[in-house]
Amino acid sequence: MVEWVTQVTRRRYLSPEDANRPSPPRCAALSRQHSGMGRSTGVRGRPMAKTSAPAQATETRERIIAAATELIPRFTLAKVTMEDIARTTGIARQTVYKHFRNKDELIAELIVQELRAKHAPLMSKYLRRKPTAQRFAELFLDQLNVGMSFALVDPVLDPSVGPRMAELIFGVDAVLETLGQVWAPILDKYDEAGLLQPGRDRASIVRWITYQQFWLVTHPDVLAKNEQELDDYVEHYIVAGIVRSPQDA
Repeated sequence: MVEWVTQVTRRRYLSPEDANRPSPPRCAALSRQHSGMGRSTGVRGRPMAKTSAPAQATETRERIIAAATELIPRFTLAKVTMEDIARTTGIARQTVYKHFRNKDELIAELIVQELRAKHAPLMSKYLRRKPTAQRFAELFLDQLNVGMSFALVDPVLDPSVGPRMAELIFGVDAVLETLGQVWAPILDKYDEAGLLQPGRDRASIVRWITYQQFWLVTHPDVLAKNEQELDDYVEHYIVAGIVRSPQDA
């Protein structure tokens, strides 16, 4: 835990120059042609089967997301544009906007995919363990560490970007809904064990956990300056408000 706090607090963020910034290069993997475009031939000169429209749309969407994941850390969250993404993928700008109405919607999708890919499996591991306040605290810290590996963490630490990212996380329904789905099995398990504090609705619990983790990521040396302080803060000021102690259960 100390490692990530130290690494984060020592980082320096140098934004690329706006003036004369070259267009993003086309990535070979991202600028490949759509299947079915042109007249490709297969065995014995027969035309290859065309990719179905839904499959092609899914592939296009995945290419857009991959390009955004690559470009945002390079050009910063504030400066990368939908036009940059269109040029990198070789996809028409109108098509990019067909899949994502704006950059905020695209970034929200990046967050949702990250939650499903990395946080949901972490929850599954803790579902196999006996529910206790201590394990809830361990889960909180493990989830925090997983979040620190997200590609958008560095851009979020830019003071000019952090507030906007907070608006996306707490203002976009898809993000909070996904967080609710990720946490639901754990909260169900603790509820069945009689360990959840009474009078706490699930949406508020998830929002509180997310707010605390966002604050700890963006201000790693404010609430806790070392591992022990972090453990104490999580145990006494976060988990205690959600999980009941055994004697109170």
